Amino acid sequence: MISPSFLRRPPAPFFFGRRAADSNRVMRSANGAALRPGVVAAILGLLVAAAIVWPATRPGDLLRDFNAFYCAGQTLQRGSDPYRAEPLGSCERAPKPEPLITTGRGLVAPAPLPPYALVPFELLAQLPYVAAALVWTLFEIIAVGVAAAAMRRMTNLPLGALVAAFALGDGYASLCLGQIAPFAVAAIAVAAMLLAEERDELAACAAGVAMLEPHIGLPVCASLFFWRSRTRLPLVGIALLFAATSVAAAGLLTSLEYVRDVLPAHALSEIANEKQFSLTYALHRLQFSDVVALRAGEIWYAAAFVAGIWAAGRLARRTGNAGVLAVIPPAFAVLGGPFVHIVQIAAALPAALVLYVASDPRTRRILGCAIVMLAIPWIQFSNLGTIFIALAAVTAALLVWAFVDERPLWACVAGCAAVGFLSAAVALVQPIPDPTPVLSAHYDPRALAETSWLLFVRTIGSANAPAFDFAKLPTVAALVILTSAAIAAALQPMKTPASSVAPGGKGGAVSRRIALP
Repeated sequence: MISPSFLRRPPAPFFFGRRAADSNRVMRSANGAALRPGVVAAILGLLVAAAIVWPATRPGDLLRDFNAFYCAGQTLQRGSDPYRAEPLGSCERAPKPEPLITTGRGLVAPAPLPPYALVPFELLAQLPYVAAALVWTLFEIIAVGVAAAAMRRMTNLPLGALVAAFALGDGYASLCLGQIAPFAVAAIAVAAMLLAEERDELAACAAGVAMLEPHIGLPVCASLFFWRSRTRLPLVGIALLFAATSVAAAGLLTSLEYVRDVLPAHALSEIANEKQFSLTYALHRLQFSDVVALRAGEIWYAAAFVAGIWAAGRLARRTGNAGVLAVIPPAFAVLGGPFVHIVQIAAALPAALVLYVASDPRTRRILGCAIVMLAIPWIQFSNLGTIFIALAAVTAALLVWAFVDERPLWACVAGCAAVGFLSAAVALVQPIPDPTPVLSAHYDPRALAETSWLLFVRTIGSANAPAFDFAKLPTVAALVILTSAAIAAALQPMKTPASSVAPGGKGGAVSRRIALP
């Protein structure tokens, strides 16, 4: 059961209704004395150094997504349509030094971000590719650190445990792809921290940054808009700013094209993608038609969208901690949403951490297991190099030690289990056909980039679907545990008199002066 007294937001240096020293005694399972951030960073750093020394252990296809984003920014800078196959594809196929990826012949990797989210890449496109990649990677690392620091301030969990929690899924996997997700995750964590400190206007600005990943940021912004009146004007201003930025950067027609054509085309192109976590993909695997699978995924996302906002508002009202308004909705949104990859799963980590510190010991242990399963990007076993198995084993051991059971035996068991699980997934991998001849024969430079991507996904087929479906199991199980815990907490009877709830003003949250039992 979730304990409301842990979620009450007090003034610094208090923590959820208790002093920091008391919270550390309550949370013995988070072994802060042993799990130092320096130790975690040193262990992970040694493994990364090993990957540098032994090339065979390195991840492949480095910066695949950054390649598409950078080229979309370059295309935008030159006044062309960043959503069409050309000139986007020519830029992606430009030779790049190893181990950076160069897109294959006939393929265009789409950049399905709204025009305002491509503006940072338009600026980066003024730099040579390698220099831009280094700058982007540096900012990604900073974003991961910001997420960990914000959750440290909000939850008082040991920084070492938080570094381990964000290191692989939000860090390593996203850095290897050059993804934009770490900025959205950091924005969610910062928005939650600012809400807990009753700095609503700044929280709204942070939530706006999460809109770099619209399907993750939108539930956060909607939750704040609905429950916190002081965030409404800033959120409206941010929406107008993004609309104006899109039109200024890409033009009105291209901005409308994104909403009217690109979003539906991208959803269609990803139906058969083996690495999708969506309900749409699951129904596709069960042989449902594409139309049924797409509609079901959209309906599920809408239902999860509403359920996440309801659960967040209920928890905030019961506990007085407005920070949950930012972290709960994205955790619901990534459970079966219409477009969810492993890098977006990290958006559920802040919710897991907040609920963890608010739970009784039995529930905390279950949520601790969910944190372990969420933190490791299991499905990337084929892309992150052989070093990933060692990284996953060390991370699993550290997280079990920090969040589940501090006895060394269980940490060793967790590390061995991670090795065994990933080795089993690797054993299921089958060769895939070369899609280049088919892609080259059907290449249309005037079409949306999604046309090429759809053909690529369909051509490589589902040979490795069993391996990837198997690798998704821990992540899906963790999301089910997390959302179930949030719903169970939200359904607990309200124990605060209705007269103590103030609609508007501070957003309708329970006043700090009211002590919940």
